[in-house]
Amino acid sequence: MTNLKFFITQSRPITTLNQKNTKKIKNLKNISIWASGNGSNAENIIKYFNNHKKIRIDHIICNNSKAGVIECAQRLNIDCFVFSKKDFSEGNAVLNKIIERKTNYIILSGFLQMVPTNIINKFPNAIINIHPALLPDFGGKGMYGNHVHEAVINAKKNESGITIHLVDEIYDHGKIIFQKKCKINKNETPESLAKKIHKLEYKYFPKVIENFILT
Repeated sequence: MTNLKFFITQSRPITTLNQKNTKKIKNLKNISIWASGNGSNAENIIKYFNNHKKIRIDHIICNNSKAGVIECAQRLNIDCFVFSKKDFSEGNAVLNKIIERKTNYIILSGFLQMVPTNIINKFPNAIINIHPALLPDFGGKGMYGNHVHEAVINAKKNESGITIHLVDEIYDHGKIIFQKKCKINKNETPESLAKKIHKLEYKYFPKVIENFILT
């Protein structure tokens, strides 16, 4: 039996979309945001697409019952579903939920678990991830957050950045759709580099998602 938890008792009222008729609402592309942490990127994406005419953030999927993104979802009135890690790796509980929600695209926003093969197969070229480095370097299992920034600095690189890519069966391996660089200073620390990377994420991730979906 799944350990699904539903943290919002009612779905968002349709009126929050500011659409003038139900036909337009039916034509919206529904996004499922997946997150494991505090949800700062998720919040930025949700706010960007608020009242968008063609794209709707329908819900959040989380694999960490203590994640800050849950509070973020509650505050922004977004449905949030929490599954155990086992639910992601076994069975179809997660797949069934996103199908039930009529999901068109999945956005990984700090999601720290491999996406199950059954979901990748069901959503080909429709799962987008952001990575805090310039892939193909500094990617793979365990390379997230400050682990990435520490590795980049220890390698004495003079630049880092963000990579936005499609998701396949290998960590940080899918087709790259966008990259943006930033300079690394002589006295850079993982914390200061993280701030630079976050700025790039906040500025570009929503725009790249929008462009990918609408073109």
